[in-house]
Formats: sequence, structure tokens, C-alpha cells
Amino acid sequence: MQYDFQQLSPHDLEILVRDLLQADWGVVLESFKTGRDGGIDLRYARGGHNLVVQVKHYVRTGLAGLLRDLKVEAGKIPALKPTRYVLVTSVPLSPANKQAIAAVLGGGLASSDVLGRDELNNLLGRHREVEQRHYKLWLASRAVLDRVLHSDILTQTEFQVEKVHATIRRNVQSDAYPNALDILDRSRVVIISGAPGVGKTTLANMLLYKHLERGWEPVVIRRDLAEGQKLFQRGKSQIFYFDDFMGATFLGDRASGLLRNEDRAISDFIEMVRASPNARLVLTTREHIFGQAVAASERLRQVGLNGHKIVLRIGDYSFAQKAQILYNHLYFSDLPGAYKDALLRSDFYLEVVRHPKFNPRLIEWLSSFSRVQAISPSEYRDFVRNLLKDPSEVWLHAYDHQLSDAGRSLLLTLYSLGGKAEGVVLQPTFKKLHDARAKRWGFQRKPEDWATAMAELANAFLRPTGGNAFEVLDPSVIDLVNAVVRRAPENAVDLVVGAVDFSQIERVWNISKSGVKGVRAALVQGGESIAAAIRSATSRSHRLVELQNGTFLIEWTEETRFAAIVPLADAMKTKDMLDLAKSLGGDMSSSWRDREISIIDGVEALRALERVSWEPLQSPTLEHELIEQLLKQAQVSCRSVELSEIVSVLDLEEPRNAANLAALRAAFENSRYEIASDIDECRKEDDFNGLRGAYELFASTLGVDVSPELERLEEVYAEYTDYEEQRADQMMDEYRDRQRESGHSEDSVRDMFGSLRSDSAD
Repeated sequence: MQYDFQQLSPHDLEILVRDLLQADWGVVLESFKTGRDGGIDLRYARGGHNLVVQVKHYVRTGLAGLLRDLKVEAGKIPALKPTRYVLVTSVPLSPANKQAIAAVLGGGLASSDVLGRDELNNLLGRHREVEQRHYKLWLASRAVLDRVLHSDILTQTEFQVEKVHATIRRNVQSDAYPNALDILDRSRVVIISGAPGVGKTTLANMLLYKHLERGWEPVVIRRDLAEGQKLFQRGKSQIFYFDDFMGATFLGDRASGLLRNEDRAISDFIEMVRASPNARLVLTTREHIFGQAVAASERLRQVGLNGHKIVLRIGDYSFAQKAQILYNHLYFSDLPGAYKDALLRSDFYLEVVRHPKFNPRLIEWLSSFSRVQAISPSEYRDFVRNLLKDPSEVWLHAYDHQLSDAGRSLLLTLYSLGGKAEGVVLQPTFKKLHDARAKRWGFQRKPEDWATAMAELANAFLRPTGGNAFEVLDPSVIDLVNAVVRRAPENAVDLVVGAVDFSQIERVWNISKSGVKGVRAALVQGGESIAAAIRSATSRSHRLVELQNGTFLIEWTEETRFAAIVPLADAMKTKDMLDLAKSLGGDMSSSWRDREISIIDGVEALRALERVSWEPLQSPTLEHELIEQLLKQAQVSCRSVELSEIVSVLDLEEPRNAANLAALRAAFENSRYEIASDIDECRKEDDFNGLRGAYELFASTLGVDVSPELERLEEVYAEYTDYEEQRADQMMDEYRDRQRESGHSEDSVRDMFGSLRSDSAD
């Protein structure tokens, strides 16, 4: 097969040339970064050899553009001092063309060391293993496209050949295609599974396209596998293709398909294909639907679907592969130069590649001019940032139409827990929310709902982590549920009514504070049921609190309960919430007869009360009691952080508060030893700065002498600084290695994207 190499980007061509020359010469070639190495793409420098290879694509401007730029390259060659210099290009060259190139480059370059399109095709003919490994080369070639387009077999299908051909050009070579092809050749059936937008349909199209090139008849199934059974012809080479094959049968809770034995239709058709050496079957499905179906059908479990499955995940793409996905989409896109320049300027493309919500479908959107033509080039970067910030469109269809009610309940539960939770927390929390939603919306609950929901969401919306914990598969799943709540604030009511822990209610409340319209109104309209749910969550002995090193159960105190409820009651202004806040205030006040107040929690409650704007909720008497209890406890015992919190919350400048000032001075003197002992607890820079600030606050506000403490603090800080410097020196080598590795990776990506600039200038 003769190639014109137009299906390859400059980066693709360089990798192909490297592999061909390594195979032909029997050496290992080093790769270099254009623009940093003075004109080297590939090099072999051993045993006195200094063989330099330069690769030039120039599919758009041809020989004229090549000769123009080679005049610049010629000036770099003397400094390289090569023992041999080889130029490789995809441009077709005549003997006269080669002589012209040799004349431009000078330095005694032999015309035999100028390799053009014919020489590349000759090398491919001699090294078929390299050709096969670079499947994109032949799969996206014009010859294959023409052979498929002019084949009679296409008359029976609506398969969009030219669209698939364009998609293959943008594809980044990975293990997914050869692995899927291997499964298909061995088992005759392959199931491509994964989350929305990860590239399932693209991979399936490539497999089908490959078989069209082999002369197989394509059968594209649109409705159900009964179509395939009708068109199946024993002995004829046929490849059946059913995109989203479980989307219609196992859709959400609509399991009536199982009652119609559609799981039998699937298993029977798979067995029929397996038994025919001339049949192949390519199926795609969302991972959550696949899990849902297998969990619901014993027949599908017995047929061994997992053995045919290949799962695509965003996390399987390396940094370099993500960069190549973006690069290829831009190189083969119809985007005008101004839009590409916006992505290239200041290395903005690195921000895109490193974004945690990177997704091939999003890259397709942002690189399609028909989708962005209403956006000016000056606004394009903001458009890209916003698309990556909230890519919920990728997930919304799946949430609305392909999850069961149990699946939605589990996703809402995980969201309400911050996107991650231990299994022992997640399962009972799911049960309460699912029960509340079922009661409110009238759908049926089943004993197996937990298992069904987990099977649906595993590897599609959530993934296991640690021993028995789960977290969202991708940050955009959180964006999805945010979009669901924005679109239908009644979901916020469900989350509150079905909450087990107050942290879930806090998360919903934070949504309302972030400006999402309708959430607060929906909670207010919830009235008594909302207040009852909040009362229930605060009546528990413990609450979940997310700290830097994990999520922990922390004991409620009367003060923290009151401090948590007051802001909600002040904002909602309902009688039910007012009654709840006053009840908790009374409980807090009466509890002081039998226990000491927690200073930190008491300050939190006092701050909440001081910020109240709703008059019925204001309580000067309770404020006064809180202050009395705080001062009383501080004089018994307090640490520096506790004393600084009290000092910060009280107004000590007014003469009428002189008694409070005197009480705090006494508290400092009484607890001077405990306060000084905090110095030895400092473990990081922030600890020292915080304690230094507290001492300075005591000196300026209370008028106490803290010089002994400050002197001791500076001595310990000096010891800490010496230790940190030694530790930093020990870690520096490891850090530099990581930085070099990261820098090398980024340099490679910069080099690759640099060819977009040079190509546009060809």
C-alpha cells in the first residue's frame, strides 16, 4: 500500500520515522525537542557516530514550504558537527528535488540521505511489523477510505464512513484498539464499556471500519438484536454493530425488557455469533447500564459477558496521551488560526491537558468550529475554561434516562457526603435517602436496590477506593449533581429529608448560599418536614466532620448544635425553625448546670447569635449567659487558642466591659503555664505564626507581659528552622528528579504543540 501520510500529524510522522529507522538501521535513536536542540529531531551518538535526523512533514505547503524552512535549518547544521545528516519528509521528491534540498542544506549532504514519500513507503514495505503497529497509518489512509467507499457492501448500512475516517485521524494510538481487536478476533464478540464521553463509540467505529476494509459486510443494529438475527447469514462474513446495546432494554427501572426475555435475546445472539467463524459482534454500553443489567439477569451473568469486555476510563490516559488527544483534534480541526493561537498562547493548552475534568468528548466540542463560531477568538479561552469547569452535559442524559431510581438515590447520597464515603456510612445513608425519595415520589422499593444501584454506578459514576470506600469517578460527576439540583431544587428537599448526618444538610445549605436559585425557597416551602429532618440530624450523638486527613465522627455539643441551627433559622425565617433554634438554645443554657462549657464551641455559638438579623431569633439574655460561661471557664483553665477566640469575639474597648477585660487578664495569668506549653506543640510554620499572633493579641488587648513566652517561642522556632533546612536538603535530590521528569514531559508536549505553529506558517 502506498501512503501519502496526510492522515498523520507532524508528531505522528516523527514517531513513525523513528520506529522505521530504528528497525532498518538496528539502532536506538534518541528523540529531541525542536527549538531547544538546534535542529535535531532524532540522533544516534555512539562509538564515534553523530548521526542526526531531521523530520519534516509539510503536507500543506509541499516542496516550496519545505525549501523555505530548510534555509533556516542549514544554519544550524555546522554547529551540530554530524558524521551523517539525514532529512526525512512526507513530501514526494524527484531526484532533482533531492539535489535542490542537498544544495540548500550544504555541508556535503548526499542526496541519498534525503528520504521522501517513496522512501518512507519502501521502508514500510520492508518493515511490516512497524506498519501494523502504527494502525492509524493504514486505518486512516486514503486508499482504505476509497476501498470502503466504493464497496457494494455499504449499500445495506448507514455507517458514516467519511466521518469515521476523520475521527481515526484524530485518534491517539493506545493499547485500547489492539486489545479490543484481539478480543474480537479471539472471541468474535467485544463489549466496549465506559463512562459518557470517554471514547467508546470511536473505538467501536474503528473496529467496524477495519472489518469493512477487509471486505466484511457491516450490519448496524438500530433497535434490538432481533434485527441482527434477521440479517444473520451463516457462512457470510458479517460484522454486527450495536451502539449502546443495553440502553433500550435495561433503561433505568424499566426492567420490562427482562420480562420479555430480552436478556435471552442478547445471550442467544452472542452464542450464535460465537459459533460462527464468519461473524463478529461489536457492542458498546455505559458501564452503569452494563452493571445494572448483569446484576438484574442471571442469564447474562452465566453467558460470561465480562470476559468480552474492555473498559475505557479517563484515568487510563497518561499526561502525554491527553496532550496528543488535544493536539490531534486541533491539528485536524477546522478551527481558524485565531482560535488555535488562543490555545497556544502562554501554553494555555497545558492548563487544558492537566484539567481534572479532561474528557475526549469535551475536546471534540472545543475543537469544532461549528460549536464555537458564535464565540469570538478573544472569548475562546474563557469558553474553554467554562466548559471544563462544568461539563455536566456529558452526564445529564445518562442520569435522566439510564439510571434506575435506586441508582439516582445512590448518586445523590454520595454527592451529599462530599463525593466520597466509607461503605459502612454510604449504605445506611443511601437506604434512608432512597426510602424518603420513594415515599415522596411513589416509586417502588426492592430488597436488592442497594446491589442494583452499586452495580449500575461502579466504574461509571463511582469507583472503589481504599479498603471499603467509594468516591465519584470524576470531578464532573459532582458538576452533574449540582446541575441536577439547580434544575430541580426539589432534589435539595429530598437530600435534607433523607439525610442521616447534619453534614449532608450543611452541603445542601451551602448550595443555597452559593446563589443557586430556588433551593432556599424549596427548603422554606418544605416547612415542618425540613425542620423535622434537621432536628433528627442534630439529635444524634455524633456528626461527620471532614478534616485534612480524612472524615471523622465528632461528638455534638449543645453549643455546636445551636451554632449549626441558628444561621439556618435566621435565613429561612419559618416558625418550625424558630422553635427548633429556641429549643436548642434552652437545652444549651440548662446543660451548664451539670457540665462545663466547651470554649471553642461556646465562641462558635456566640458568634452565630451575634450575627442574627431576624428579630424573633435574637436573644440578648442568652448572649449574656454565653459570655458569662466562657469567662468562667477561661479563668479555670484555657489554652492559647481558646483565650484568643474569646478575646476576638468580645468587645473589650467599651468601659462598661471592664469586668470582662479583668476576667480575661486573670484567665491569662491563671493559665500561663498551659498557654506557654502550646509552644512545644508547634509542628509547622503556620503553628508558630498563629501562636505568635495570639501572644501579640494578648499583649495589645489585655495589656499583659508576654515577653518570656515570645522569647521561648523564637528559640523553638530557630530549632525548627534548622531542622527544616536539613530536611529540605535531604529531599532536594528527589525533588529535582521529579521536577526534571515533569519538565521533560512538559517540554515534549511543548515541542509537539510547537509544530502547530510551524505548520500554520508553512
